[in-house]
Amino acid sequence: MPVDRPIVTLTSDFGLADAYVAAMKAAVLRHCPEANLIDITHQVPRHDILAGSIALERAVAAFDEETVHLAVVDPGVGGPRRLAAALVRGQWIVCPDNGLMTWALRRWAPGETFEIIWRPRQSSATFHGRDIMAPVAGWLADAVRRDELLRPMDDPVLLDVHLAQNAGDGRVIHLDGFGNATTNIPAELVGTDGYAKVWAADREIGPLRRTYSDVAPGEALALIGSSGLLEIAVRDGSAGQVLGLRVGDEVHWR
Repeated sequence: MPVDRPIVTLTSDFGLADAYVAAMKAAVLRHCPEANLIDITHQVPRHDILAGSIALERAVAAFDEETVHLAVVDPGVGGPRRLAAALVRGQWIVCPDNGLMTWALRRWAPGETFEIIWRPRQSSATFHGRDIMAPVAGWLADAVRRDELLRPMDDPVLLDVHLAQNAGDGRVIHLDGFGNATTNIPAELVGTDGYAKVWAADREIGPLRRTYSDVAPGEALALIGSSGLLEIAVRDGSAGQVLGLRVGDEVHWR
């Protein structure tokens, strides 16, 4: 079904205390006045490109083709890093070329990647999200010819994070607001029959469960989360706090 108003989502580490998000929205609307702006999150931990990449991939998974995702977690703003765009799952991503698009490309391959070549006559050296990326996102939402904005790029910067291929590849890649630890292990690799046993950071978690209420309050469990990835959780608690899990910790199963 065609979308009457083009959708542009926004993901950043700007927080909500300042006017930075509003400034980006104004820039998008200036170039696509009919855009429907949707906030994914602006609470990505400061400068945490991996966490931003995870949030961005979840947005790509949730929305339909022709959506434009503007993502700005940009600790290198004003430096030599490029600005980039990607076409993934029929949707556009606009972001710094610093690895932010990694998880979307890993989970929804293949994708096309581009360098943003358009520049305004003047721009701030510290706010490319407003002055360069937001206008490009607006134009892409408004179906402006992409060859006026982008050129193909075959060497985007990618983070060293991958979908697990075997039992030795499992890692925690994200801790959500509940303290649940998402791994890079897809459901089809570990299976969903309940026979797998899971270990995280050398601690036995136990057999694979179906949902959080399968264990008593305060008890740890492993299950397939809503992202289709293996997750370590503590019912009514935080796996990060109770189990001490951190991004990068090893996860195994058999």
